[in-house]
Amino acid sequence: MRFALFALGLLGMLPCLAQTPAQDFDDLTEADLLSDVTVTATRSRERVFYVPTPTTVITKSQALERTQTSLADLLKGEVGVFVRATNPSAGSPIIRGVTGRDVLMLVDGFRLSHAFMRPNTQYQGLVDSYFIEQIEVVRGPGSVLYGSDALGGITNTLTPIFQANGPRFQIHTDYTSNPAGVSTHGRVNLGDQDFNVQAGLTYRTFGDVVLGQAPNPQVFFPNPGRTVADSGYEFYGLNFKSAVQFTPSQSFTLTAQHSRIPTVSRQDGIIQGYGPNVPSAERGFAPQSRTFILGSYQADFEQTWLDTLRLQAGYQQIEDNRNQRNFSTRPSFPGYGTGTASSNNTLENIASNLLGTGLTLTSTWGNNRFTYGLEAYFDRVNSSRTIANDLTGSRLDPNGPRYVDGSTLNQYGLFLQDETNWDERFTSFLGLRYSLVDVNIPFSSVRPNSSGFSRNFQALTGGLGARYRLTPEVNLVFNLGQGFRAPNINDLGEAGSRRVTDINLPNPSLAPERVFSVDGGLKVSGTAFTGELLGFWSQYTDRLDSVSLGTVINSDGSTAQLFQTQNLNSDTIWGIEFGGRYRFSPQWSSFVTGTFSYAESGLSGENAIPPFNSVVGVRYEPTTGVYLEPFLRYAAAQTRLSANDATDLRINPLGTPGWGTLNLRAGLPLNPTTTLRLNVDNIFNATYREHGTTLDGAGTSVTLGVDSAF
Repeated sequence: MRFALFALGLLGMLPCLAQTPAQDFDDLTEADLLSDVTVTATRSRERVFYVPTPTTVITKSQALERTQTSLADLLKGEVGVFVRATNPSAGSPIIRGVTGRDVLMLVDGFRLSHAFMRPNTQYQGLVDSYFIEQIEVVRGPGSVLYGSDALGGITNTLTPIFQANGPRFQIHTDYTSNPAGVSTHGRVNLGDQDFNVQAGLTYRTFGDVVLGQAPNPQVFFPNPGRTVADSGYEFYGLNFKSAVQFTPSQSFTLTAQHSRIPTVSRQDGIIQGYGPNVPSAERGFAPQSRTFILGSYQADFEQTWLDTLRLQAGYQQIEDNRNQRNFSTRPSFPGYGTGTASSNNTLENIASNLLGTGLTLTSTWGNNRFTYGLEAYFDRVNSSRTIANDLTGSRLDPNGPRYVDGSTLNQYGLFLQDETNWDERFTSFLGLRYSLVDVNIPFSSVRPNSSGFSRNFQALTGGLGARYRLTPEVNLVFNLGQGFRAPNINDLGEAGSRRVTDINLPNPSLAPERVFSVDGGLKVSGTAFTGELLGFWSQYTDRLDSVSLGTVINSDGSTAQLFQTQNLNSDTIWGIEFGGRYRFSPQWSSFVTGTFSYAESGLSGENAIPPFNSVVGVRYEPTTGVYLEPFLRYAAAQTRLSANDATDLRINPLGTPGWGTLNLRAGLPLNPTTTLRLNVDNIFNATYREHGTTLDGAGTSVTLGVDSAF
């Protein structure tokens, strides 16, 4: 089936290549070109069709049509992207075989990624999925323009742009059957093009997930049936954005966001999974929150050496508080007792306080457009850990907090990119960046051998891209790129629990990870077909991996592995990414996406190589606003596991079986201001698991939503 879907995707691209007419380039109108616009790929507004960098855009209208319990769900099925999670609020995108700390996350160009990013992260779940203009995914190294962490790619969530002729009030409400939940978002848009304000509130609540038919009872023990206890959560979001147009060429935008998830359980800690027993009686995040303020000034110039100037300054605080109550006696399937919960509950308070500023300039000289600038980020981590005993009260953990309180990670960067239009067919992109990362771990009397040090990491990264227009509708693209990731505070200084049952020992002697990547292929934008077919090859060096140093015996008699992060082997990951939409008529179209990634033998690091995965569907649009879209999501089996995956209690040591689900999206305008939407997911109630994810997918789910704008 995998190769059948792959062949279907390739065959879907043939009509567009065959139908490309011979015509002058000047005859191609803007309406014929790919309409999506990216600002992330080059730091300037350009159509995706024109940039050589593989880029995907999810628009706000597409987001409204999709079922999601968090923002990361909107990326599922997109070309080159796979999503894994430890709970329904905690999706982490995998791009070209890496995830978490190796994929840079941005909001309006400002770093969402912070100083203690881990191999698998949940922080995109703190970004309001209803207050967006679009989400951009750039695949491949992005360190030339964005610095550390952009090894596999970048996600950038852009907040809404005020529309002078748009609606003044917007309301979205939907009801979901599985997990049973309600999502409500309201927004007011006031003002005009010279001064405007957008303000919105979001509330979401979800109950427990009900799995598909016949899940493995041992994996989900102690849950007695298909309902997974403590898998629900609540989300609160507050959003504000205001823009002032001082003159036709000068503007200032202020964005403020606050979101909070009061409590959510880490399911991999409170079910047996593929381990010998249930690790914890309680384990989760309580609470998590994000506060974000960003000011952005832009000036445009004419008839000078400077085209645009953009200055940003922002602040972000992420609270990542946790709780964990272990068992004194652990239960295990098929029912060896209910276990005895420990009287100790470990409470952690962890926060990143990130200040950042950046200046981006563009200049045009002849056929060259230069994008250049500088940026600086200053991140301070606060961390404490207490043990609350049910009988004796609270005390500080004698082993100290997860991170040394007051640790800092500061980043500085200078970058330059030259876009040269050699002629009407050929354009090249050449970039260079110098990055400096300073990490300081203060001295801790609790951990005298792994604290009280500073590290300095420097990198010079380059990139080359090229676009050649074979025909007005077909571009040949090619990219060479370097990426690097400096070890962060989580890598250098984390002490204590790691994953579910393991213990991590700090390592202050780490070196940066680096990648060299090549990709190339075709981008097509015609009147009937839009799509891409690309291949990539990435060579990673000095990969960070968790190495077992032995075992220790816990107080409950169970065994825990001691791990330490170290620079180990090189990795080679290559793959093919394709996707496209073919319009048969004004009413009917078909679409397909597919991603295949392969890691060479000797795979190390915290990689999460997904299996071949694909989406195939058709869309019927009889009139404006009406749509009916059945589609199949599919993933092949993944039986090739890294050593790290083989010990991960979320992953079947024999590999993850293949699966497929049939789904439906539909929309019907009730009147000019109101649209009714219906989504049915996993129609046949299949049992399936996305590779690397803690839980099986939800069984059949029906979502009924209403969008009003007036």
